[in-house]
Amino acid sequence: MSKFNYPVNDPFTARAVTEPTFEEDIFASNLYVNLDKVRGNEYLSDIKFDLGIGDDGSFHLTEEYVKLIFSGHIGSGKTVELKRLHRDLNKQNLYFSVFISIEEELEISRFEPEDFYVLLITKLITQLQEKGISRNTESLKELAKMFFSDSEVKKEISESIKDELAVNVEAGIGFFDFFKIGGSLKNLLAGETKTAKVIREVTRKNLLHLTQLLNDYLSDIRADIQAENLGQDILFIVDGSEKIMFEKYETLFVRDANVLIGINANMIMSVRIDAFYQIEKSPIRFTSRYVVPMIRTDKVENCDALCEIITKRIDFDTFFENKETLEKCIFYSGGCIRQLFRIVNVAIRKTRGKSKINIAVVEAVVDEIGNTLRESIDKSYIKILKEGDFEPAEAKVKEMLYGLLLLKYNGKSSIKMNPILEKYLRNANEL
Repeated sequence: MSKFNYPVNDPFTARAVTEPTFEEDIFASNLYVNLDKVRGNEYLSDIKFDLGIGDDGSFHLTEEYVKLIFSGHIGSGKTVELKRLHRDLNKQNLYFSVFISIEEELEISRFEPEDFYVLLITKLITQLQEKGISRNTESLKELAKMFFSDSEVKKEISESIKDELAVNVEAGIGFFDFFKIGGSLKNLLAGETKTAKVIREVTRKNLLHLTQLLNDYLSDIRADIQAENLGQDILFIVDGSEKIMFEKYETLFVRDANVLIGINANMIMSVRIDAFYQIEKSPIRFTSRYVVPMIRTDKVENCDALCEIITKRIDFDTFFENKETLEKCIFYSGGCIRQLFRIVNVAIRKTRGKSKINIAVVEAVVDEIGNTLRESIDKSYIKILKEGDFEPAEAKVKEMLYGLLLLKYNGKSSIKMNPILEKYLRNANEL
């Protein structure tokens, strides 16, 4: 069910729904805009082909387990595209797809690389339970023993659930017991608990053994999935978080890349864009790597699509003086959806529903955002921006891509300066 009746015409609601962090099921609420024609969908077709799916929808088991890296700028639409892939692929003639949002499942501020592997195990188990598959295999029993056998962990879990406990803790806790009594991964790994400490230590010290047990479980459960007509194979789609520190991604996808590649399941894994280019430098090669590009704003159909993203959320006649005003917002967005929302959001704050957004308001908003962007960098970054030679392997270029100071598009010479920053620097005679 939608949170609001769209498009909204109240300025306070309009401010809420244009916040870059606003959460809504855009498919159920009819806010989704298909950008395939303006951004290109070749990369989506390539992903499906990597996963053994033909253009005609036919399915072919992959010869080896593929690991796909999926990236893009903050607010480029990575999560939306991953959810769309999950909807398309989670079918009995294709995959039993397990969609995992790290930000929803874990306390991001406390995220450790070991949590990634625990997350794969627990989300697979809970999603299988929802489909009526609860086979407690020997490998799963051993995994539970690794995590829950410590006496202090048993005591901590027992105290946290008190009278709700439906199992004898001293006899041992299994994954199904834990989830049955209301346990969650966020609670399991939140805070400085003994349970969180033990699970992370056990995972870190026994990573290869843990992945072997996971592989054994995947082998056992794959037959059950096929027998129940839930899918022909298993697919993990992991939506990362921009809030996870760069170093954590580097541990997972560079230092421990061989461990990930050794997991016997197909996977699509989303990473922040600076981590993407760090992974590119690694000698360990994942199957394929994909970037969701910015949308070029120099074509009418592209602008129309970006207009639709805004006008599906807020009423055009209520908030904009004319189409030229919205098109000016789009120009300064650089084709970055997050930046487009930010411009419109600040413009709504400036007008507060008393007047419509016009060109003068947009220019004032852009100057305000430009000043913020400029304050985030020193003259060493300005030097790189002046030179215009943007090598993504360079540390400062990666930082500017992550911070939306530089924007990545399709094609040659595909990295451009953020148009808001460029305007601000030119006005300040710094370019």
